[in-house]
Amino acid sequence: MKYFIPVLIVVFSFGASFGQSDSSRLNFLFVGDIMQHGGQIAGAYHAKKDAYDYRDCFQFVKPLIKNADISIANLEVTHAGKPYKGYPQFSAPPELSEGLVDAGFNVIITANNHSCDGGSKGVVKTLDVLDRLGVKHTGTFRNKEERTRNYPLLVEKNGFRVAVLNYTYGTNGLSVAAPLIINYIDSAVMQADFKKAREMKVDLIVCTLHWGTEYQSLPNAYQKNWEKFCYDQGADMVIGGHPHVLQPVEVKEIEGEKKLTAWSLGNFVSNQRDRTKDGGMILMAEVNKSSGKAVLGKVEHVFTWVFPRQEAVVKPFYILPDFDYNKYRPDFLGGESKAKYDLFFSDSRALFKEHSKGTSEYVVSDPVITNLYSKLLKGYYAQEYPVEVYKNAEIIQPGFKQLIHKVLGADGEYHWVVGYFETESEVEKAPIPEAFIAQPKTVFISPTAYKVIK
Repeated sequence: MKYFIPVLIVVFSFGASFGQSDSSRLNFLFVGDIMQHGGQIAGAYHAKKDAYDYRDCFQFVKPLIKNADISIANLEVTHAGKPYKGYPQFSAPPELSEGLVDAGFNVIITANNHSCDGGSKGVVKTLDVLDRLGVKHTGTFRNKEERTRNYPLLVEKNGFRVAVLNYTYGTNGLSVAAPLIINYIDSAVMQADFKKAREMKVDLIVCTLHWGTEYQSLPNAYQKNWEKFCYDQGADMVIGGHPHVLQPVEVKEIEGEKKLTAWSLGNFVSNQRDRTKDGGMILMAEVNKSSGKAVLGKVEHVFTWVFPRQEAVVKPFYILPDFDYNKYRPDFLGGESKAKYDLFFSDSRALFKEHSKGTSEYVVSDPVITNLYSKLLKGYYAQEYPVEVYKNAEIIQPGFKQLIHKVLGADGEYHWVVGYFETESEVEKAPIPEAFIAQPKTVFISPTAYKVIK
């Protein structure tokens, strides 16, 4: 018989239509700056394994990311190697990008003011990590030939052809020698790139820009001038980062066509804890194809707050959409943390109410996600398989590997498990792959415990 197990599969809709991908619809997801300050690196360190672990940081946003067709993240660090360090010149463990890919991001942009932090070695090693992970990326290049071959980045999904462009205003006064290339905001270079994108016969051109004034909540003249330039060149979306705080989102009409500008998506994850710096947003945009032409549809945003919390063996910097977490784990958000959490969402909503146009807030309410959140907070039962099963999953049963999720248990060990079950009896009733003869273990997983039940 074909293998099937009643695990929690996250398929849901944002509003009326997100999550229903087909050949006439494309769902985009964008997030802001991904940082790794010293506190984050120390928090992710798993001493027992002498390794780093970031999976739990993304667990509350993973279902949103996985749901999109094209999920784009701004990697504002390098993977320049040890010693790992934070500000002012970042070198993050490669496990950070492993966590991003595990969370569902399928496009990583790399042109930002920290692109040259690790020198030439850092640029190349960062690209090596992303290539090893098999994720699409753009913004920095090993040489002119690589850029010519791969830029603009072409992403094809659901019958759509999308060109992704990425540029930065600068690199903090640092530079790298040829043949390496960093994409800087430059009118002549960009004009040629947009021309090439148009000649690629794409449905959409998405331009991501690292720009603006840090810690300012509204766009400056520089941003407005370059936004106009991009739209004059044929851009359909202009998505910004760098200020490390939220700036408005605007849906506007230009020459009869709907366009989307996000001035700054804020910090997706960082250790900046001051007011307005301690969070960001996920931006989701639906594009529909009508009479062979791509047309912008529903646009929604999810405000997210970053919460550093020491758990059993690591300190995840949880990225939290607005949700009643304490309902399921009463001690999750303490008094001071809850006050900062509330302030961030209050500030963000006030900013968007006054300055944003054409986007609506999405707040987690879907019962499937709510159910998942409750299990992540309270704990859940699962089937545990030996690591050999994970490595040979496709041989054991086609498609089985997609059901297995790797967890770092409170015992400090890694485990390969299937399912998010409410009760022990549900685990016992669940089938196992035909080719796997031994009975998997029944385990209970929570942030503070990993128990083998039988």
